[in-house]
Formats: sequence, C-alpha cells, structure tokens
Amino acid sequence: MQALQRAQLELIRLVIETLHAAEIRAWLFGGWGLDARIGRITREHGDVEFWVDRSDGDRSQETVVHLGATVLMTQPPEESCAFVWKDVPFSTAYFDRQADGTFTIQGRWSDWVFPAGSFGDDLGTLEGSTVPTMSAAGMLAMKEQYPRLRNGSPLRPKDITDIDALRDLIARHG
Repeated sequence: MQALQRAQLELIRLVIETLHAAEIRAWLFGGWGLDARIGRITREHGDVEFWVDRSDGDRSQETVVHLGATVLMTQPPEESCAFVWKDVPFSTAYFDRQADGTFTIQGRWSDWVFPAGSFGDDLGTLEGSTVPTMSAAGMLAMKEQYPRLRNGSPLRPKDITDIDALRDLIARHG
C-alpha cells in the first residue's frame, strides 16, 4: 500500500470517528465510498469525499478544523468545504433532505437529485474498518445523472467502470 493510501485511510477513520463523537453523521462517497462498498481498494484516489447533512455543515467544519485540518477556500460554501490534513485533500459536501425522501444540494449542482435511502445506515469496509457510506443506489444516481446536469460533463473511463461496479453491487445486494 502506498503512503498516500495509508494517509487517506487514516484520515477516513479519524474523520468518521471524530464526527461520530460529535454526533454528526457523515457518509463516504466517491471512489473511496465505492471501494468501501466493494470491501477492498480498487485503485488510487486523489481525494476523500464525505457527505454531511447541511444542518451539520458548520459544526462539521469546526470539528474537522479542530483535528488539525486546514480549510481551503476553493469551493462555494453553500455546496461544500475543501480541506487538507497532513497533505491529504478531502471535502465535505452538503445535502438537503426533501419532503418526498429524496436529497438535493444547492449551488451549481442544484439539479442533482439523490434517491430516498441515499443517506441511511449503509456501511462499507476499508482495511478492516467499518465506515458509513452513501448507498450504492445513491452513488449510481450521482454517476448516471452527472453528464446530464447543467454543469456536468462527459463520463470519464473510471466513471464508466464505477457505474458497472455499482450496478453489479445493486444486482447482488439490492
């Protein structure tokens, strides 16, 4: 395992444990989220991404900064917050719960809609650690909608691979 992967795994465990202790729920998504759902590391990842309920956004940022992370002023604050911790980039993105059970976000990506159940009790495993993850259906919706979004772009080869993996996970586990 490479040094960056070890540092990213340490960060994932630390952020999840610290937010949990502060009674803030966070869900891993993106490449690390998919790897957690699969139960093994499938490739290198450039960053680590967590979802947080918007109502916990400010508290989550304060909690993560208390860990020693530095806020990077690179993202619109209504959408997410980017950080760096020991040279490891990561972010927390914010979702809003809708009355119909779906989830949306604000800002440039307000046309993204995640299905009910996207942020529940789904767990994944990374190197023996159990971590809360966005549901496979939620991650699949993210990937499939992305090219059609107002600010979307064509899928990359890794996105197509991820879509296939997510469809397979859903077919096998629901």
